[in-house]
Amino acid sequence: MNQPGRKPLRQFLSSGLSLLRGVTGDDAYEKYLAHMQATAASQPVMSEKEFFRAQMEQKWSCVSGCC
Repeated sequence: MNQPGRKPLRQFLSSGLSLLRGVTGDDAYEKYLAHMQATAASQPVMSEKEFFRAQMEQKWSCVSGCC
């Protein structure tokens, strides 16, 4: 039962999910892996856990905590 209009709807939802992942940073590790493969294939890559820990340390290292 192939209903007309299903494929465009599926493509729309897929694009929306991809956009949401990009905005929230959920796809950051995949982008990191692609970047490392393209530019520094001989260097070791961080695990997903190491990557997100490094991201959090970088994000919060400049906060000087006055509270």
